[in-house]
Amino acid sequence: MVRKNVNLPHDRSREPRINVPVAAERLECSVSWVYKLVAAGELQAYRIGSRKGVQITVRSINDYLARREI
Repeated sequence: MVRKNVNLPHDRSREPRINVPVAAERLECSVSWVYKLVAAGELQAYRIGSRKGVQITVRSINDYLARREI
């Protein structure tokens, strides 16, 4: 779960997003690591509704992967 001190904006993004398990597959890591990346500001995430969880923007995943390859 995302730490309480991380304030994520609610559903404001118009760009494509994916949920955390799919992001973990793309990044080849665990779901908990994706939440840590969100908390660290490495991935841009949006809270969807009050209980539906978090979605990660596809652009932020692609940017993270590009930074990681350098």
